[in-house]
Amino acid sequence: MSSALLVLLAATTSLVAVLIGRGSGSRGLGRSFGLVLELVGIAALFLAGNLVLGVALVLAIRSFSSLFVSIYVLNDVALIAVSLLQGAVFFCWRRQP
Repeated sequence: MSSALLVLLAATTSLVAVLIGRGSGSRGLGRSFGLVLELVGIAALFLAGNLVLGVALVLAIRSFSSLFVSIYVLNDVALIAVSLLQGAVFFCWRRQP
């Protein structure tokens, strides 16, 4: 039920945004979708890179020391947020003239 509520909230706010932005024309909406997909793709690449580097570091710590570090330390929502932030900064930096 809670996921249905979240979908309803997101759909409602998106509809309101479309109605408000209608004065800008619909041409920019398609371009905006493309930019968002590009941003999500860059963020996904950062997430994959962070996970690969994290696993490599955990395995290196396990191999070269007597410490045991669990792979599950990488199972944190904060890693997704950090990757999204990294992707957004990279995306904006790349688009500057």
